[in-house]
Parts: sequence; structure tokens; C-alpha cells
Amino acid sequence: MPRLDLSPRRGMARVAAGMLVGTLVACVGAKRYYLNEELRRREGSSFLAVAPGPWPEVPVVIENGTRVPDDLVLTTLTSLMGLPGAADACDPLTGRPRADATEYCVALYRTPEDWRVSWPVRNVLDVSKACWPPFGGVDDADFGDDLPVFGYAHNHPCGAGASSQDLESWPRLKAGEEGWVLVAYAATPSGRLARDSRGEPIPAWGWLATGHRDAPRFYKWNQAGAVFRWMGRESGWTFQATCRPASSNILRRNGVMPECSPALNW
Repeated sequence: MPRLDLSPRRGMARVAAGMLVGTLVACVGAKRYYLNEELRRREGSSFLAVAPGPWPEVPVVIENGTRVPDDLVLTTLTSLMGLPGAADACDPLTGRPRADATEYCVALYRTPEDWRVSWPVRNVLDVSKACWPPFGGVDDADFGDDLPVFGYAHNHPCGAGASSQDLESWPRLKAGEEGWVLVAYAATPSGRLARDSRGEPIPAWGWLATGHRDAPRFYKWNQAGAVFRWMGRESGWTFQATCRPASSNILRRNGVMPECSPALNW
């Protein structure tokens, strides 16, 4: 499995990892994503899809610490934009998504050795509508299916900003008799919260790739609704606004822009 070791030899490692990724993708054939309907379900629940991992197109990142490495995030978002129908998929006359426009979702997670991302997942029907993250977790080829998920990333094929629903797509875990609950923290499906060196739960993040392939815009947000945009290596993630879902009805939040202060031009 390709690995990106963030050491003084970082540049060389990145090049080598990229070559390995290309070779591996060629070996596995044309498959670049999974259909949601292909995934197994945890406890038979249609809502708890389990995604395979890791995604061969994104090198794993070897780095200590409790924060998801930017190298993993940026490579993931860039790779999402390169999938079929993931970007520049607007009808020039209507401004609406074309028939081939597609959203893909992935989970970012940690193993005992490194950081990884799941295979992308898309829907069969209504592909331009919201993809469903793998709320049932990730089944990693090396470490099994009870690894901590630190958040989800997805793309918007027509260049839109995050929706109200996007701001509330957090990991799920099994909480005893209460069943499956949403938590805005990195967690394993079995109910273990990932913790930092002080024993505090680690907040989860959401990430979005939007814009154009040749001019992408990358965003991330946390449980408090603080939204950041990637502004390059020198500036990093720059705070944009604090946002909250605009609708009180969770079933109507998909496609509804959140309320942000200051106003945010995604």
C-alpha cells in the first residue's frame, strides 16, 4: 500500500508514493468507486453502509498526532474532483447539474500505523443528489472494521457550497441500548471515542471539494460551525465564517444553504 511519510525526505516520498498509486490503480483495473448499493450494512441497517478501505488512489500518510494530516485531506479532495462527473458538471444553459453530475463520499480514518481514506461511494439513482457517507464505518483491508472515523469528505459537481445537511454529517457509534447515535467526534462504530494526549475526545471534521478542476475550492468545518477555506501552503486553512443549518427540519436540509456570519460567498 502506498505510504506518504512526512519526514525530511517528504518530497521524494511524495513522488514515490504517486508512482506507486498510478501502478496500483492500473493493476486493479477501471474501478474507481463503489456504489452505495454494493456495500454491506452494519446490523442490516440501510443507513449504516460500511465502505472498503483504503482507497488506492490516495496514499496513506504516516504521521503522529491526533489531527488529520493536511496531506491526506488535500490529496483526498483533489482525487475526488478527478472522479467521473465530480466537477465541471453543470449545464451551461440552466446552471443545474447535468445527468452525469455525481457526488462521492469518503471517510477519513486512522489505523494503529497511519492515516487513510475509504473508497469513494456514490448512489445509483439521483447521482447528482447528496451521497450518503459510510455511517457504518470502514472495513480496512489490513486492520478490520472498527477503526475511528475522523469525518467525511465529499464533492459538489456543480460548484455549490456546503448545504445545511453537510454541516451535520458526523460519525455514528453504537451506544448500548440507545442504539446508533450521531456524535461530532472521531469514533469507532463500536462506541469508542478517539482521544488526544489529555484524554479529551477529538472533534470530527467535514470537508468539501467544489469549484472547478483547474480552480478547486476546498473547505472544512467543525462541530461548532466554524468554516475554513484552504488558501495554499503559506496561509493554510483560513477562517471564513460561522455557519449553522438554515432549516429546523433535517429532512429538508439537503440543498439548503446554511446561515453564516459573516455572510459567506462559497
